[in-house]
Amino acid sequence: MLRGFLSKLAAAICRWPWIFVVLTVLLSAAAAVYAVCSLEFKTNRNDLIGRNSEYWRLYSEYAREFSDEEDYVIVVESDKPAQNKAAVDALAKALLAPANNPNPADNRVAQQFNSDDVFYRVNFDALENRFLYFLDTNDLNEINTSLKDFKQLVAILQHKPELTTFFDSMNQMLQQMETAPEVERRRMEAFLPTINAIVNQMANPRNSVDEAGLLSPWASAFFSEEMLGKAEDQMRWKGYHAFANGRMFLVLVHPRANKDAQGADLHAATVPKLRRILASMRGQYPAVKIGLTGEPVLDLDEMQTSQHDATKATVLTLLLVGLLFAFSFRTVLRPVLAVICVIFVVALSLGWATLAIGHLNIITVTFAVMIIGLGIDLGIQLIARYEEELSKGADARHAVSTAIEQTGASIITAAITNAAAFFAMGLSGFKGVKELGVIAGGGMILAMAVMVIALPSLMLLVRSKKESSIIPAQAAATNIERVLLRHPHAVLTVCGVATLTALLVGWRVDFDYNLLNLQSRGLESVETEKRLLKADAQTTIFAAVVCDSLEQARKLQELLDKKTNTVSSVASIVPLIPEHQEEKTAIICAIKQQLDGVHIAAVQVPSVDPQPVIYALRSLQLEAGKLVRDATKRNDAISLRPLNALTNSLTQARIKLSAEDPAMLGQRLAKYQQRFYADLQAQLQMMTDQVVDRPMTLNDVPQEVR
Repeated sequence: MLRGFLSKLAAAICRWPWIFVVLTVLLSAAAAVYAVCSLEFKTNRNDLIGRNSEYWRLYSEYAREFSDEEDYVIVVESDKPAQNKAAVDALAKALLAPANNPNPADNRVAQQFNSDDVFYRVNFDALENRFLYFLDTNDLNEINTSLKDFKQLVAILQHKPELTTFFDSMNQMLQQMETAPEVERRRMEAFLPTINAIVNQMANPRNSVDEAGLLSPWASAFFSEEMLGKAEDQMRWKGYHAFANGRMFLVLVHPRANKDAQGADLHAATVPKLRRILASMRGQYPAVKIGLTGEPVLDLDEMQTSQHDATKATVLTLLLVGLLFAFSFRTVLRPVLAVICVIFVVALSLGWATLAIGHLNIITVTFAVMIIGLGIDLGIQLIARYEEELSKGADARHAVSTAIEQTGASIITAAITNAAAFFAMGLSGFKGVKELGVIAGGGMILAMAVMVIALPSLMLLVRSKKESSIIPAQAAATNIERVLLRHPHAVLTVCGVATLTALLVGWRVDFDYNLLNLQSRGLESVETEKRLLKADAQTTIFAAVVCDSLEQARKLQELLDKKTNTVSSVASIVPLIPEHQEEKTAIICAIKQQLDGVHIAAVQVPSVDPQPVIYALRSLQLEAGKLVRDATKRNDAISLRPLNALTNSLTQARIKLSAEDPAMLGQRLAKYQQRFYADLQAQLQMMTDQVVDRPMTLNDVPQEVR
C-alpha cells in the first residue's frame, strides 16, 4: 500500500511539480502570518508546570486571595548606607512623580505607579503608642519598679536641666554604690549602661545621629539590653529594607494590571519604564549601583534572551547545515533547495505550535533547531538517492520518481519514529517538556511531508543543465565503512568499552532542581539577583501558610518556630498583635500614672562652659575606678563588665573633649545639652502616650504591612 501510494505521489509530482511548490509556499506563508499574529510567548516559569496538581490548586487560591503577583525588585548598593537611603528616597519620589505617570517615552500600557505600588519603608510611627504592649509582663513590671527610683533623678533634672546636673547626680550614685547592700547596688548597676551610652554620645558627635525614641541612650534606663538589641536590629534603618549592614537597600514595586495589559504584556511595557527611571537616577547618584531584578524581570529578560538566542541559533544552524551539505555533495543548488524546504518546515511548525499550543516558553522556543537538524536529514536521504540514480544514467524525472518510491518509505519511517519519540514526551507531567513534545512531534510530520513532496518538486523545477552525480562524502563514508568491517571484533570491543565507561561516569550525574542555574549569565537582572542572594536577605525559597483566624496563626507560628532544622524564620502578622493585653494594660496605666505631669525642657544657651563638664567626667572616672578595684577584690565579674566599659568611655571622652577648641566645644555642648534633655523628654513622652483605652487589633497594624 505504501509503495503504491508513493508511486502515485511520484507520478503526480513529476507531472505537476509547480502545483506542489505553490501550495507549499502558500501554506508556509499562511502559517507564518498566523504565528506572527497569534503566537504568544509565556515568560513566567510557572507556565512550565502542569496545573492539574494539588499544590498548583492551592497556590492559585493563595494568589487569587492575596493578589500575589511577584514584585519588581530594585536593589540600591554602595558602601555608604546614608547615600543608599538618600538614593532610595529620591527613587521613590521619581517612581511616583506625575512626570513619570504617564511619560511620553513609555509604552501606553505601562503601569502608572501610585503610593500603594511602591514599598520601600515600613513606618513604625503608627506602632509607637503601642510599643509597651510588645514587652512581656516581667519587663513591664521591671520598668514600673525602676521608675520609682528614676523619679528622684527626674526631679533633680527638672530643677536644673544642665549636663553637669546629670553627671553630678551620677557621681553621687557611684559614691552610694560603695557602701550600698548588694541588692541595691545591683539596681544601681543596671543604670551604668545608660551613663556609658550618654558619655559616648556626647564625646562622639559624628555618631550623634538623631535617634530619639527607642534608640535614644535613655532607652537603656528602662529597657533590657537584650530587648534593645532586638529593637536596634529592627529599627536601626528606620523601617527601610536594608541588608548587608546597610550596604544594600531594596525597593519593591508591585505590578498592577490594567484593562489594556495583562501578565506578560504588562511586564514587557513596564520593565522598560522602570529601567528608564533607574537610568536617570544613576546619573544623580553615580557612586550608587542601582539594579533591577525580581521574577517578572528575570522571566522577561530570559525570554527575550531566549528568543534572540533561538533566532540566532536557528539562522546559524541553517547556514552551517547548508555549508556542510554543499561541501559534502560538492554542489550548491540542491543543498540550497533543501535549506529552503527546511525554512518551509520551520514556518509550518510555527503555525502548528500556534494551533496546537498557542504559545512558546523558555523551553519550546528551542524547537526550531531540533527540527532543522532532523528535517535536513530527511532531505539528505532523498537527494543522495536522486544523485545515485543520476549516476546510473537516469534522467531527472526518473531519478526523482525512483528516489520517492525507493527512499520515501525510509524517510516516512524515520520521521514517524522521531515524531513518536517527541509525542511520547507529551505524557510528561512537566508542562514545558509536554509542550515541546507536541510541537516537535508535529514538526517532524510536517518535515516529512515537505521533504517527500516539496523538495523533489523544487528539484524538478530548479536544476542546472549539468547536474553533478558524484557524492564525495558518500565515497569517503564507504571507504571508512570498508575499513571498519574488516575488524568487527576490534570495533565491537572499542564500542563496548566506551559504553561501559560512559555508564560508569554517567551513573554519577545528578538532577539539578535549582532553576537559578537555568538563568542566562551576564544579564543585569540575573547578576543583581545573585548579589542579593549573597547578602543577608531572606532566601527566595519559602512556603506560604494560610490561616483562617489570628488564633490559628498564633498556634501555627509557635509550631513552625520549633522546626529549626528545616525553617530558618517565620514571618507573620502574629508578632504585631500582642498577647495578654488586658494584664499589660493595668501595668502600663501604672507607668503612665507615675510619669503624669513630668516635663523636662533644657534652657537654650549659645554656649556651655566645657570645664565643669570635663571636671564632672574626671570625678565620675575616679569613682568608677574605685568601684572597679572593689569589684576586683570581690571577684565580682557581674559588676566588672559595666564598670570597665564606663571607665574606658570616661577616659576616652575626657581625652577627646580636652583636645577640642574650647569655644567650638562650648557651642557643641550647648547643642548636645538641648538634645540630651529632648531625648529624655521624648522617651518619657513615648511611655506616657501609650494607648490604654482599647486593645490593639489588626486594623492598628500599618497598611503597608497588612
